[in-house]
Amino acid sequence: MDAAARVYAAAGFRGATTRRIAEEAGVNEVTIFRLFGSKAALIEEALRRSTVVPPPPTATLPDEPVDPQAELTAWCETHLELLRRRRPVISQAMGEAAENPEMGPCVSYGSEEAATDLKRYMTRMCELGMTEVPLNDGGDDAEAHAAGAMLMAAIFGDAMGRDFMPHMYPRPASRAASLYVRLFLRAIRCRPVGQDNPLTPDGGRLRMSSADPLPSTRRRH
Repeated sequence: MDAAARVYAAAGFRGATTRRIAEEAGVNEVTIFRLFGSKAALIEEALRRSTVVPPPPTATLPDEPVDPQAELTAWCETHLELLRRRRPVISQAMGEAAENPEMGPCVSYGSEEAATDLKRYMTRMCELGMTEVPLNDGGDDAEAHAAGAMLMAAIFGDAMGRDFMPHMYPRPASRAASLYVRLFLRAIRCRPVGQDNPLTPDGGRLRMSSADPLPSTRRRH
């Protein structure tokens, strides 16, 4: 499967012949058909597998939010790195989306899992009173979903596009995850447990982490 993913990333679906994959893997071509039945089945499984290996601890958010800025930053940094590693495979699948649409879900599985993890974490933040934005399933959580989608989009765009449009993304790259998270937490009006009125009417300070306060924001009248 590792060989199939490498060959697919380099040559695309058409170029990733079973013969080439077998040579890369050091096995007989017949082995591929015996184990997977077809080239398509092998490549699809290889792409799905590449989305979940390796799973570092910071790839999953904690069950109980304590320091959203630190926890989400570590999470974002991990997923940025995972996406950068998988960029050749993702780029190939995106380029072949019209011809081989079945490959799309195979490479997006990891991102879908990350989005589900983020939603779970945000829901728990709401339950703990750490945000003012509704996050329940009653239909009034569109704002929160949009904020989460923007955070995921920022991570994906940075991982896939920084090399092509370096001036479009925060520099240095090492600060990007922290900045994306700060804007995300500001969007959902995050606050520490037990703190009321995170943003005062006169433009007071909104703190999302005791170690990383945001500058004050002034309202326009």
